[in-house]
Amino acid sequence: MNIAEEIFKKANPAAPAVLHRDAITTYGDLEMRSAFLAEKLSPFLANKPAARIGLSCSDSADYIALAFAILKAGGCFVPLAPEMTEPERQKLTEEVALDLVLQRDKNGEVHIEPIPPRPADPPWIGELKALNPAFIRFSSGTTGDSKGIVLSHCTLLERITAANAGLAISANDRVLWVLPMSHHFAVSIMLYLWHGAAVVLPDSHLPGDILAAAIRHQATVFYAAPFHFESLSGSCADKWPGLRLAVSTTTGLSTETARRFAEIHSVFPAQALGIIECGLPCLNLPLPENLPQSVGRPQTAFEAELRGEPAKLHLRGPGFLDAYLSPWKPRAEILDEDGWFATGDIASIDPESRVVLLGRAAAVIGVGGMKFFPEEVEELLNSHPAVERSRVFGRPHPDFGMVPVAELLLKGNIVPPKPTELFALCRRQLSRHKIPADIRFVDKIPLTPSGKIKRS
Repeated sequence: MNIAEEIFKKANPAAPAVLHRDAITTYGDLEMRSAFLAEKLSPFLANKPAARIGLSCSDSADYIALAFAILKAGGCFVPLAPEMTEPERQKLTEEVALDLVLQRDKNGEVHIEPIPPRPADPPWIGELKALNPAFIRFSSGTTGDSKGIVLSHCTLLERITAANAGLAISANDRVLWVLPMSHHFAVSIMLYLWHGAAVVLPDSHLPGDILAAAIRHQATVFYAAPFHFESLSGSCADKWPGLRLAVSTTTGLSTETARRFAEIHSVFPAQALGIIECGLPCLNLPLPENLPQSVGRPQTAFEAELRGEPAKLHLRGPGFLDAYLSPWKPRAEILDEDGWFATGDIASIDPESRVVLLGRAAAVIGVGGMKFFPEEVEELLNSHPAVERSRVFGRPHPDFGMVPVAELLLKGNIVPPKPTELFALCRRQLSRHKIPADIRFVDKIPLTPSGKIKRS
């Protein structure tokens, strides 16, 4: 089974697949473009089992066509994120053992760049080939341990089918797209196209451009990051007519922002739990306003349970990863004997089965036998009007094991607060062991590509 071929078998060739300004790319156009490019790729794939093909392209209809061309040609699609440095790209090239790179330049020309031959195939090549692989993407790496996630064609189909139980995407939908395609493709772009929807591309992430595209193309769905919801919640924002579903992902959406967005656009954003290993197991629908901080109940095909102290979230369901790439670790060795995946998240589950994320297990800070989550302190520090973002982490201490330390990124054009003011804020709101021993002002707080704070 080839998921790209199946998408085009299902699709109405005359229906719009991608909308940008006045340009309409139909499903028929997309199929012709991807078939043409797949034919150009084919000679390069001879005698290359499970060929890994990197894709470097700006977000566009061409990105989708190139990704589908890789799949139609029998290759395994490996996104190359535009923000990657040259050393990062070289490391990925070596770890995945890329065979080719598809590069779309600023003029729209597509270049096929073969990678110099390796002395030998990687040790996992036989197991990879047996999976019928479609997609390899690296996890966010919030703890500095980014892993190559392998998904087969069949697993992708299981994943997008299960994820749509709550989203209910159909051919009547037009999804306004603002997330990077290199990080959000397998359970989003492919899901939308499998179900016959159209993807709407705005000119930029500015709220005016987003709303202009939404109005022009009658967008019905908004799947975005908290940053985008914040930008569309200002006092000058125009109403989004026709919006039926708004979903926030990548990191926590503040309740205040969600309520402001709902007041303007009449749709309360639902938080979702998206995990590259698992897909979209949890979605806070219906009635997200009843518990806005929740990522929702497990979707129909999924189960969630808590284990241990602190309570760690485990998930079970269809479409979970087929393997970690390097070192190779197949699904059977990643999931436990009953098929559960340990997410690494600390969570609570209320009597109505709604999941609330409390922090990462790896990020827990222990001070003198007492433990807490850095997110709690960060939320308080971020509430100061001068603070743009904060990061709290543990520093080794000879007596207490660890003490918390805070890094603060300040907003521009604001007088920096005195450290004594910030310490007083913490003393007013936090237990003593949670108060940072040191507060530093920094020029940058490192984030993962999906907008999460890097913890190491």
